[in-house]
Amino acid sequence: MFPKFVLVRQKYKAEKIDDIEKALRDTIHSCGYDLGKFNGKTVGITVGSRGISQIPLIARTIAQVVSENGGKPVIFAAMGSHGGGTAEGQIEVLESLGVTEQSVGTEIRTCGDSMLLGTAESGMPVYVNSLVSQFDSIIILNRIKQHTDFDDITESGLFKVMAIGMGNPQGAKNIHAEALNSGYGPAIREAGAVMLEKLPIVMGIAVTENWRHETNHIEAVLPENLLEAEKRILDNVKKSAVKLPVDTLDTLIIQEAGKNISGTCVDTKVIGRIMIAGQKEPESPKIRTIAVLDFTDESHGNSMGLGVVDLVTRRVFDKINIDATSLTGITSTCLLQAKIPCVAKNDFEAVNAAFNCTGLRDISSIRAAVIKNTNALEYIAVTENVYDEIKNNDCIEKVGGPFELEFDSSGVLVSEIF
Repeated sequence: MFPKFVLVRQKYKAEKIDDIEKALRDTIHSCGYDLGKFNGKTVGITVGSRGISQIPLIARTIAQVVSENGGKPVIFAAMGSHGGGTAEGQIEVLESLGVTEQSVGTEIRTCGDSMLLGTAESGMPVYVNSLVSQFDSIIILNRIKQHTDFDDITESGLFKVMAIGMGNPQGAKNIHAEALNSGYGPAIREAGAVMLEKLPIVMGIAVTENWRHETNHIEAVLPENLLEAEKRILDNVKKSAVKLPVDTLDTLIIQEAGKNISGTCVDTKVIGRIMIAGQKEPESPKIRTIAVLDFTDESHGNSMGLGVVDLVTRRVFDKINIDATSLTGITSTCLLQAKIPCVAKNDFEAVNAAFNCTGLRDISSIRAAVIKNTNALEYIAVTENVYDEIKNNDCIEKVGGPFELEFDSSGVLVSEIF
């Protein structure tokens, strides 16, 4: 018999920007760049493959500022090997994020080719998207957040969208290979430094989100200030991160995973598993078994990262594009993350196997949690014994329960938990 669950809400502060367009325009106009220099220029604006809240609005506003100052804005894909490393695949990824020529109000260009830009101090060749030769100026845009694969002073942000995103498949592959020797952070920063030196990058626009994934900070930064700004912004992001309410669990059930949720489909910092050779595993949380029940359509079958969990349903397995997944796994050299977990035929069998594989004799005593996905941690279903541990936390509010997980005759979870 499965344990009963209690639905709780985590009540942490979550400041946000109400008028994103105004905040973006204000920071662009105050960053110190002479916007008149856009006049008569073709200006490339990066958009990557990671989900960014309000990305169509943000990209459209930047394009409008360029146009208002006499420039020709062009959105271009900067997503490494994602989208299968092809121009057509990149378009599909952008469309899944809501980024189309109609939504951003300007031209979009994609390209899967890379060209050699230069050599970093370590001797690492630095490649860049061949499209950059078409631009007089470049604005790099990305969300600054914790990376799923490593800890450093810069992780996922402006330097990464240059080194790996703008590097296209060849650049991404080189960065990941170099990271096996020098580490991800140093390799990314080295490649980014070469791009800042050799490309007409005039501005970086950093975006951050609160733990509810609402935009809470936008900052335009001049190229010479990128490194210090990214370090400062990432430090603030880490300080405000929200995770699971306990450091240990027997089982975690994740209702959905996907590339639009995390680069590894599930956020490794949330589940406490990285599984990359040479990278230190997080100290917490410690979870014995993890099962994923569904896979988002926005992932386009790329299940890179699901190798960190233990079980998936047949529904998840049937949505996997093994070619796209393998390309990303080989490009990133993160082969363990690209593996396919054990496959259960339905939700019930996945949950049952996850409970049984903890090794605990009494399933009713298991300490477990259910989450919608690793980006949605405001509402969490926890077993009654876990609730007893956290109920006196001022940031925890009971919403409902106790209740049992209900499944239909085909084994599909039908409980409307969230």
